[in-house]
Amino acid sequence: MAGRLTVRRTLLLLGLAALTLPIWAAERESKIETLTGKVVSLAEELDKAGTKLDPDAAPFWLALRTESGKLYPLVKDSGSRLFFNDKALLNRPMRLTGRFISGSTLFRVTSVNSLQKGELYEIYYWCDICSIKRGEKMICECCGGPMELKEEPVKP
Repeated sequence: MAGRLTVRRTLLLLGLAALTLPIWAAERESKIETLTGKVVSLAEELDKAGTKLDPDAAPFWLALRTESGKLYPLVKDSGSRLFFNDKALLNRPMRLTGRFISGSTLFRVTSVNSLQKGELYEIYYWCDICSIKRGEKMICECCGGPMELKEEPVKP
């Protein structure tokens, strides 16, 4: 019985890997895009449009709303994680760089800058005690203390 489960799990994992391969291959071919707008809760945007998102799924979907009103759902990974971990970054002007997943409007973020008065700012989190800089909100792995959001102008 245990051998059958192992075989089934292995086949399932191989199947899932085969299904995701075209997505990763197509993504490598897509060009890098830069979009500006505000990162918003997709659930709230759908609610405004009269459509309800399952409450269980709501915390897992964010999107970039451009000035023209287009919504681009964000792939939740290391590039967009800062928005999922720090709600203070939502509904603020941002410039996101990344790639569209081929054949979709799903956007995979590779870098983030905030926009303040038309100027680009680098976003990072800083631990004053340990002088550690990170790209997302977390507890400092050195001292266990909180990390503070910092924004500095991008030098030309």
